[in-house]
Amino acid sequence: MSLLVFGYRKYEILRQKNEINYRLMALTRKLNHLQQYAANIGDGTISMQDMMNIPASQFNRAMAFMAYSHNGALRGAQQNMQMMGPQIQMQLQQMQQAQQGQNPQQAQMYQKWIFNNLYKQELQKYQQHETKLLNQQEKEIEQEKARLEAQLRMLDAEYQSTADAEKQSYQFWKPEYTA
Repeated sequence: MSLLVFGYRKYEILRQKNEINYRLMALTRKLNHLQQYAANIGDGTISMQDMMNIPASQFNRAMAFMAYSHNGALRGAQQNMQMMGPQIQMQLQQMQQAQQGQNPQQAQMYQKWIFNNLYKQELQKYQQHETKLLNQQEKEIEQEKARLEAQLRMLDAEYQSTADAEKQSYQFWKPEYTA
């Protein structure tokens, strides 16, 4: 009877180990996909080339990030541009006085340059926020992997002790023939 119990327990341990190994593989794949995604958004923007390199599991997230960060950065840049309006006008007047009549195209180029810089600064904020989220997810995945690996080590030890006990049980139940 005890031999069957040992055999069943060994089977259960192997089944649990297979489930944990499958979960570890899924976590490793998820971690790799997150790292690829993080590498592609590292500059705060996502190009078409980046979109082609993003794993399918992260495609929707990348699209959402691209839309959210662009819209937010645009809105933030516009707000900052409005707040800086009086300062920009003063600078333009000073530039006009210094150059004895400034070209209107130069003023537009200057305003566009300021707006682009404000947009890039806002976009960088969104990229930093996304990076923080990715780092947090990476930590959680690493902690889960460490917990599962510890479970695997415990199951390995239990399997070994069960196998040893099974061998001892064989010795106990082995018939001895005397002639």
